Amino acid sequence: MSSERRKKVKNKYSDKPNIFYRALARIGRFLMKIVWLPRTVYFAEKFPKEGSVMCICNHYSPLDACVIYHKLFNFQGRIAVKAEAMNNRFVGNFLTALCRAISVSRGDSDIGALREMLKELNSGGKVLIFPEGTRNKDGKSKTLLPFKEGAVTIALKTKTRLVPTLYYCRQKPFGFKGNKLIVGDPIDLSRFYDKPIREVKDEANAYVVEKMNELRAQIDEIVEKYHGKLDRYLAAHAKELPSPDGNLEALTDASRDGVGDGGGDRD
Repeated sequence: MSSERRKKVKNKYSDKPNIFYRALARIGRFLMKIVWLPRTVYFAEKFPKEGSVMCICNHYSPLDACVIYHKLFNFQGRIAVKAEAMNNRFVGNFLTALCRAISVSRGDSDIGALREMLKELNSGGKVLIFPEGTRNKDGKSKTLLPFKEGAVTIALKTKTRLVPTLYYCRQKPFGFKGNKLIVGDPIDLSRFYDKPIREVKDEANAYVVEKMNELRAQIDEIVEKYHGKLDRYLAAHAKELPSPDGNLEALTDASRDGVGDGGGDRD
């Protein structure tokens, strides 16, 4: 996208939305609290409550960000949103009021968006990015779309904790029952810190993809073992794991050992 085109996108909405959009944002936050109950997220204790965090997630539906912004961000921080969506005046103003959305041009080096993210993280805030860059509409797919390098580049520049989350879907994007958000262990990128970013970003990005695929594989193994009853299994065994040291490896080991599926909610 040319700089002229990007300027037009930014002019579609205001950095300080008026009272109408701020009121809509309050209604939106209220609705989030009603719709997304605590059982939607598992291992939320892994998500740092303080300090700067770069959160990444697979992208299944337009509502993915709402769950994370509510349950993990506690309505703080910022969310990267594609410029095409922000180009709509109503959507752009609403998302700016709701989550201080950062407009990102896909397929282009968006210096403005990069600066906004760096500013947020350097001030101790949180940023959510979907590194796939677009929606992978098959929430059950075991294959993630190729990751863009933006999230890793920013995490390396700021030495920010990178926390992976996985949206595991059993229904359509707007069918909430059966759709789960799993929080993984923070990904340690410290071994790349002392090297030029341009030289290590590809390797670092591949490492992040590897960790996301490991998280996906662990969940898939549990799902296969318990015939799709992910909700029942996680609800039962999450309570047995020490917090915050409990991890998905323990869950996977338990599934291999044939631990019973407990009595949690049925999907």
